[in-house]
Amino acid sequence: MNDIVRIGMIGAGHIAHSHAEAWRKEATLTSVASRRIESARSLAEQYDIPHVCRDADELLNRDDIDAVGIATPHHLHHPIALAALAAGKSVFCEKPLALNGSQAREMCAAAKSGPVKTGVQSGIRLFPALRLLFRLLREGRAGKIHTFDAHWSFDWARDPRFPLTWRFRRTEAGTGALGDLAVYMIDAARWLVGDIGQVNAELATYIPRRPVLTSGVHFGELRRLHRAEKLDIPRETGPVENDDVCQVLLRFENGARGSIRTSRLHQEHSIRVDCERTSYRWEMADDRRLMERSTEAEYKPVEMPEPPGDGTIVTTFLNNIRRDEDEPPTFRDGLAAQLVIDAAVRSHETGGWVDVEC
Repeated sequence: MNDIVRIGMIGAGHIAHSHAEAWRKEATLTSVASRRIESARSLAEQYDIPHVCRDADELLNRDDIDAVGIATPHHLHHPIALAALAAGKSVFCEKPLALNGSQAREMCAAAKSGPVKTGVQSGIRLFPALRLLFRLLREGRAGKIHTFDAHWSFDWARDPRFPLTWRFRRTEAGTGALGDLAVYMIDAARWLVGDIGQVNAELATYIPRRPVLTSGVHFGELRRLHRAEKLDIPRETGPVENDDVCQVLLRFENGARGSIRTSRLHQEHSIRVDCERTSYRWEMADDRRLMERSTEAEYKPVEMPEPPGDGTIVTTFLNNIRRDEDEPPTFRDGLAAQLVIDAAVRSHETGGWVDVEC
């Protein structure tokens, strides 16, 4: 295929802006679709996208796109991806891939039926220090991996007055902190350590009700207004249907153990990997620095090589299209993460360890 890949974006809300930034660096944005047509027009104006469509069907009927980028609420990933794949388009999808493993399996099966490529947003793999950690673990000098421990938490929902958006509703978001945030660390765990065989999870909702949102403001603007204390808080409240905090214990198939803690009420971002001969620690606040402790009493920085380049969330996906390759993360990785999420939900419901489906 020609190096120029023409992209049609579906979705024009908060996350669509980071997608558009990535696409315009490495591809050609030809069109954007959203049910909120004014949001699509605003995005098109900001990123010089020539065509605005009222819905996904209108965009998929265009003949000037090679691939589709999905940046919508979670419950729309599955139907849009299936429609795009049926139209012969390669598909890049925001995480989580779907609401459940059944949907994700169907998306993977549809992708196998044609000459298309797939990708799923996994920004955690872009951090230079974690890419170095991946290489060091693969080289084997650290020895056998013993434990993986990760925190990936954001405090945007700490205030009980933050409104009840779609992210708090099960039909649109699926799980809460588990599917929206832990999915990053599940992918990191699989990438750095290996496949996850069993999980034991607890999910908790600490703010059971929130003010009902009456405006059509997208998530990013909502957060900005809330931080600036310029948001009118409705008196009516509605139920929160998913988890604010999740804790997941992991058993990897290679014998390693691990834990993941995520929250939308608190703030922490770190990964630690303990091995036979050394331990590594990374924090997002210093994303180009990897710390190591072996025989020393304190962690010391690992010498960082020059970064290979400023890749984006869509770089691997576009390279796969141009080179006819299937480098991860693809829909298969999105499915694997979703099966861990499904197992975590079952574990929370049953109160014990649960096998992750293959």
